[in-house]
Amino acid sequence: MDSKDLGIKDGFAKTRSHGRIHYRELGRGDPLILMHTNGGSAYQHDPVAPLLAGRFRMISWTMPGHGDSDPLARHYSIEDHAAVLAEFMDALDIRRAHVGGSSVGGSITAAFASQYADRTLSAMLIETPCRTFDEWGARWGHTEGNFGLPTQNEDQVKERVANVDAALLQRWNIDRNKAGAKAMVGVMWAIREFDVKTAASKVKRPAVILYGKRGPTIADQERFRAVAPNIPIRYFENSGHFPMYDEPAVFAKVVTEFCTQQTQPA
Repeated sequence: MDSKDLGIKDGFAKTRSHGRIHYRELGRGDPLILMHTNGGSAYQHDPVAPLLAGRFRMISWTMPGHGDSDPLARHYSIEDHAAVLAEFMDALDIRRAHVGGSSVGGSITAAFASQYADRTLSAMLIETPCRTFDEWGARWGHTEGNFGLPTQNEDQVKERVANVDAALLQRWNIDRNKAGAKAMVGVMWAIREFDVKTAASKVKRPAVILYGKRGPTIADQERFRAVAPNIPIRYFENSGHFPMYDEPAVFAKVVTEFCTQQTQPA
């Protein structure tokens, strides 16, 4: 899908502590902010933006140190990213929003919803890992192999995404190279050091945990059930770690139904 044909607005929001944050926006309605995976960018949600724009002011950000957002001057924790998200909303004059993210975006969502409940309409943790520091360490070689070498070939991407065409592969490698190995591995350190279980347990706003049944994080679901039993878990039947690519129509339907339920009058 050619993003130039979608009518999506490209923009920059000037934050106090980080500088410029790149975002892409389409539609009107309640604000919905979606956050991409490590090594991605705001372009990651182009496949679902037109499907969500009929109901929401659909905004996809590019996290600090990635894409066209300003580079990092230091290591950012997950909590730091959540603070930048609050500033990003200030810059766009958004008081409250539906917030969701995939992988690291889900970790940022958990941190944001637990720390900024008054600014969260609802929270969606998508394909969000829930592992201990030592469990991450036991497979750190795999992690560094994935994110320490930005450019990936088609076969490598097909291990993670169901349908890979030339445009997706190009976008994938553009985004990973814009971020670079240092920033991507730094994100993995942030995830490794983040106490996602405590953050999830403190989320008091309406929330949902979403897994691709073919994804790598579904094995962690019982950990979330144990610490956040009031947060329901739902599944994308035919998705892996990237449901916005694998099942865009289903992704949009699930997000729309969940967010709409939270804003309907009692």
